[in-house]
Amino acid sequence: MKLSIGWRLFFAVLLSLTTVVIVALLMMREKVSSGFADYALKIELDRLQEIGDSIQNQYATNESWSFLPNDPQQKKAWINQELIRLYQIKNSAPSRKESVDAIKQKSTVTSTISTRNDSTSKVRNELKPNTRNNIAPPAKPAAPVSPVSPANPAAPVAAQAPVLPPLPPPPPLPPPPPVTPIKAPTNQASTKTDIVDVSASEEQLQSLNSRISLLDEAENYLAGRPLDRNFDQSQKGMRPLYHQGEVIGYLSVQKSRVPSDDMARDFLQQQADMIITIVVISISLSGLAALLLALHFRRPIHQLAASARALEQGKFDTRVAVRRSDELGELANSFNQLAEKLAQAEQSRRQWVADTSHELRTPIAVLRAQLEALQDGIRPANTENIALMLRQVLSLNKLVDELYTLASADIGTLQYQMQKMDLWALIEEESSNFQDRIHHAHLRFMIEAKPQAHSIHGDRERLRQVMHNLLENSIRYTNAGGCIRIRGNSDQQFLYLHIEDSAPEVPSLAMARLGERFYRPDSSRNREHGGSGLGLALCCRILEAHHASIDFSHSELGGLHVQIRFSLYPASV
Repeated sequence: MKLSIGWRLFFAVLLSLTTVVIVALLMMREKVSSGFADYALKIELDRLQEIGDSIQNQYATNESWSFLPNDPQQKKAWINQELIRLYQIKNSAPSRKESVDAIKQKSTVTSTISTRNDSTSKVRNELKPNTRNNIAPPAKPAAPVSPVSPANPAAPVAAQAPVLPPLPPPPPLPPPPPVTPIKAPTNQASTKTDIVDVSASEEQLQSLNSRISLLDEAENYLAGRPLDRNFDQSQKGMRPLYHQGEVIGYLSVQKSRVPSDDMARDFLQQQADMIITIVVISISLSGLAALLLALHFRRPIHQLAASARALEQGKFDTRVAVRRSDELGELANSFNQLAEKLAQAEQSRRQWVADTSHELRTPIAVLRAQLEALQDGIRPANTENIALMLRQVLSLNKLVDELYTLASADIGTLQYQMQKMDLWALIEEESSNFQDRIHHAHLRFMIEAKPQAHSIHGDRERLRQVMHNLLENSIRYTNAGGCIRIRGNSDQQFLYLHIEDSAPEVPSLAMARLGERFYRPDSSRNREHGGSGLGLALCCRILEAHHASIDFSHSELGGLHVQIRFSLYPASV
C-alpha cells in the first residue's frame, strides 16, 4: 500500500511526539518512584529509633559487641528476634502497670482496716467498769459500720464496730511473660524462611525487619541481613549508633523497590493512573496536531501537483496562488516562474515556426515564379535570369545554414575548437575583407584604440562568423554617408570590443529584442536590405559558448552601439 506524503507526515509527527511524551513520562515515573523510595527509606530509618536505643544500651552495658550471638544463623535472626522482643515488651507494659496498681490498692485497704481494729480494742478497754457504781447506762446500739471507701480511707470507725479477721498477705508480682519465638508478620513467608533464603529477590523482601543489617564502625557485618558485596551502596540507608559521643556502628536498611504498605501502594498506583491518563491525552493531542500539520502541508502540495499536471497538458497559463512565505511559498513562486518561462518558450517556438516558414516561403516563392516564367516562355532562359535564380538559391541556402547553426547552438551540439588566439588580428583581417562593400555603400570605416592585451581563448572560425554578421549588419542598415567605428580597450581581466555605426538609430523599446530570432525593429531595418533576422541571434549564441557577453545601446554616432566583453587568455583558461 502506497502512503501519500500527507499520511507519511502525519505518522512521522505522531510517532515523534508520542515518543517524546512517553519518554518524558517514563522518566517522570522513574523519578517519582525513586523519590518516593528515598522518602520511604528515611521514614524507615526513623522507625529504627527503639531498636537503636536498645542496641546502644546493650553495648553500653557490655562495652563491646559481645552480647551478639556467634552462630551465623542466629546472627541472621538476631535483628528479627530483637524487634519481636521490643514489640512484646511494649505491648505487655500496660498489663504490668495495672497489676502493680491493684496490689498497692489492696495494701492500703488492709492497713486501714488494721488501724480500725486497733482503735476498737482501745475503746473497749476504756469502757471496762472498775466498780459497779461506775456502770453507765446502756447505750443505744451503734450504727452499722459502713464499708471503707477506697477514696476515703481515714473515715472514723464506730466504737462498737465488730472485730474483723486479719487479711492474708499480698500475692507476689506476676512474672513477665516469657519471650517465645513467634512468627513475624510477613506477607508470604515466615521469619525463618526470610532468614534462611537470603538470596530471595527484592520483591520478596518487603518487611522492614528482613532488610535491616547491623554493622560496626567500619561497616563490617555484625547481625541481621547479610551484606551483598555486589549490591549498589546508593540503594541503602545508614543510621549511626553512638556510645559516649562516638560512632560504634550502623543500622543499615536496604531500599525496597516495591512499596511495603497499602498507603504507599495506593500512592504509586494513583501516580501510575495519572501518568497513563496523561499519556492517553498527550497521544490524542499529538495525533490532532499531527493531522492538522499534515493537512497544512498537504493542501499546497496537492495544488502544486494539480498545476504541474495542467502544465503537462499544455496549459501554460496555469498559476498557483501564493499565500505563504515559507519554503512551500518559494516553491510556488518558482513554479509560477517556470510556468511563465514555459509560456514564453511555447510562444517563441510558435513564433519560430511561423517566422521560419515565412522566411523560407519567400525565396522559394520567388524562385518558383521565375522558373514558371521560364517554363511558360514569359522570360527567356538567359544568363541574367539564371543569375537571378542563383541568387535566390544562395539566399535560401544561407538561411538554411543559419537555421541549422542556430538550432545546433540551442541544443548544444555546435562544435567549437577552442585555442589561444589574437582577437584584434582577426578583427583587422575581417575588416579588410569588407573594404570593397564599405566603399560601394559610401561609408567611412575607422579602427581606433587598439587594446594593450588582445589574446583570448576561443574558436577562430566561430568568432570570424560573429564579426562577419556584425559588420554585415552595420553596412546593411547604415545610411549612405555614415560611418562605422571599431575600438577596443582592456583591463586586468577583460577585453572590450566596441562596434558603432551612425543613423538610423534603433528604438529604445527594441534594444532588448535585438538578439531574438527573426526580429526586425522597424521598416528601416527590414527584409528589403537582405537580412533574415537570424544574424544577431546567432552571434548571441556563439558568444555565450565563449562565456562572453554582448550588449546593445545607442551610439554616439547616432546608430547602434554593440559592446562585447571577452575574458583575457590567462583568466579564460
